[in-house]
This record gives sequence, C-alpha cells and structure tokens, in this order.
Amino acid sequence: MFSVNQYAARIVKEEIIPYAERMNCKVHQLKNGATVVDMGVEAPGGYMAGKLFVDATIGGMGHVAFSRFQCGEIDLPAIDVYIDQPPTACLSTQFSGWKMRGKDIEGYINPIGSGPARAIAVNDVFAQAWTYQDTHHEAVFGAQTQELPTEEDAQDIADKCHISPENVYILAARTGSLTGSIQICSRTVEATISRLQKKGFDISKVISGYGTCPIAPPIFDELRAMDRVNTALIYGATVKYLVNCEDAEIEAVLDQLPFSASRRFGERFYDLFEEGKHDFYIVDKDIHTIAYYEITNLATGRTFRAGKIREDMLKDSLFN
Repeated sequence: MFSVNQYAARIVKEEIIPYAERMNCKVHQLKNGATVVDMGVEAPGGYMAGKLFVDATIGGMGHVAFSRFQCGEIDLPAIDVYIDQPPTACLSTQFSGWKMRGKDIEGYINPIGSGPARAIAVNDVFAQAWTYQDTHHEAVFGAQTQELPTEEDAQDIADKCHISPENVYILAARTGSLTGSIQICSRTVEATISRLQKKGFDISKVISGYGTCPIAPPIFDELRAMDRVNTALIYGATVKYLVNCEDAEIEAVLDQLPFSASRRFGERFYDLFEEGKHDFYIVDKDIHTIAYYEITNLATGRTFRAGKIREDMLKDSLFN
C-alpha cells in the first residue's frame, strides 16, 4: 500500500524547505525536533507556497495548477485540482477534520488541521468514512491558524500518529494570507466527495475528480477572510467527476449536491459563520459543498449537471 505521508514528506523536504525563503516562507525547528513551516502566518507566503501547501496536504495524489475565473464583471485567478483517487486524497488526507487546541476568546477563530497525518491517526469522522489508513514514520500536517503551532501542538500530532515529534512536519497559514486563500479554495473535490457520500452515492465508483475555484482576495481580517474563501466555494466553485455506475445512481443524488439545494442558499456565509459562533464544528453542516457539479458516467457517456454560480454573492463578499 502506498503512503500519502511518504509522498507528502518528500514534497516538504525536497520542494518546500530548501526554497522556503524564495517563497516568502520561514522554517522553524521546535525544541522537540518538530518542523513548522510558516507559509502565511507571520511570513507572507504566496502563490508557490499555496500550490505546494495543497500538493502536500493531498499527499502528492493530484495535480495542482493556476487558471482564471471569469464571471460577469469578476475576473480573478483560480486554483485547479485534478485528483484520481478522491476518497483517499480528500477524505483521508486533505479534509480539515482535525480539531486543534483553541482559545475561549470572543472573536477568535479556532485553528483546524488537515493533511496526510489524518490518514495515520484516523481520529475524525471524515478520515473514518473511508477505508484507507496510512502507516509511516513521518507525518505531514496542515494548520489553518492565526498563530504558529507550538511544541504542544506538534507533540499532540506525534502522539496521535504514534511517531516521534522530530518526524512531524507542520505547514501553517492564516486564512487571510494568499497561501491560506489558495489552500482553502482548492477544497473543491474535498468538499464534494464528502457531499456525495453523505447523500448516499457509493464513492468507490468515483474514478477521478477535477475542481476549480476563484482565489478569494486575501485580507488581514480573519473573519472576513473566512467569509471570502467559503463564499468562493459555495457560490463560485465547480467540480467535474468521472464515475462508473448506473445513471440512476447519479440521478438519485444530483439535485441534492450543490449549495443551491441547501435551505441556506442565498444567505451570506458571514451570517452562517456568526450563527455557528465561528466554529466549523457548530456551523450548519449544509454549507459543506460547492456551487456547481458536473458528473460524467463512463458506463453510458452521459453527463449530468446541477447547481448555480452566483455572481452577486461573490461580488458582495470578495470586493466589499
């Protein structure tokens, strides 16, 4: 069995750490031996940092590229992700399912974790929803956080992965950094493979997935940044799947998949996040999807579409 952490550790050690300074990143060696790469917390980060953050947190199991999003008056860079094993690359690896230590401070957004370390620990419901489990002596972790991870954070990851802390690699970025915006807006296949499973589709019949999303303009204000990246996903992102099944299996779930099927469609993400007290473990779970789906069935050659891009909601969030 291949190891997503082995692939990811190679990316970190060979493509990120040696070129950190060139990518506006900074490498920190913690006292317990763990490595933290600041890719957008105190360091600026940037486009290449964002791309490699995604490469590592999908366990090297896809192709990540930049493109362009155009919709009416909106013209933005976009992040594209191509993945051939979406359940493993996303549910077991990329999904932000790891609840990190937070603070009971009003207005503080608690950090969340993602990455291949989840495939070893298998300590959240999304990793547990798929059959893959990794075994490796190194672990790569992605932290969406306002503060750099500490020795305590690294030790917690090491303990849950049953490895030594010196073999823990943590990539960290704020939501409002360019790196953070790229890595969150890349979660098109991630959010939708979970949605497919939740609505009853057999995700073992998924062959590949491609997703594209506008990169939300970064902003220092973390709450507004959180609104922007998630608005980009639920009102501006597209996913295209290739599956092998009966057409009836697609038709049974298709209309339930996009955000336009949600009872919260048309509402601002900002308001939904406020309602959930800035905690993704409380916020309405119906937000875990994207704007537009296209599913092609290899068995019949038919393509099915559902969803809607909302230029008005994107303009309101991304430019105001």
